[in-house]
Amino acid sequence: MPHVANATRADYRASILVATLLSIGALSIPSIAAAETACPDTLTVQQRAEAPNGWDVSYAEQAPRLSGVAIFDGPPSNRASLKYNLRNHSAKEVQVRWNLIYSPRSHYLQCSYARTTAQTSIALPAGTRMCEVIYDRNVSNPGAGPAIKRMVCK
Repeated sequence: MPHVANATRADYRASILVATLLSIGALSIPSIAAAETACPDTLTVQQRAEAPNGWDVSYAEQAPRLSGVAIFDGPPSNRASLKYNLRNHSAKEVQVRWNLIYSPRSHYLQCSYARTTAQTSIALPAGTRMCEVIYDRNVSNPGAGPAIKRMVCK
């Protein structure tokens, strides 16, 4: 055995074993999966209305459902929304996709909901390269157009 400074024979054997296992693929480091981001399907909203004299107020029991998606270059408050790169449609679906290129600002995902003015937004993880929304042309949200069937940014 060659001389290894400040190491015991057990340390030396362990390092040889790890190197051997790595070289034959028996020990591997898991790859990092690309992060995926999607809008929440529903949103809990606490509304408060003041009815005019003689009127009663009631509230729908349905939670607001996801009805719209926008992608921004920087925070949505900067109002720099991006236009989608692709729009395909069939009798059943409409597909919209944004291909995101590098920007010194973060890209943001903004989600809109039917039956409320509340919106949610989040900075997309670094490395996000695409966002896609599939609308169902056969189902609609009241006053909000076709329902979103699925959406993801990755």
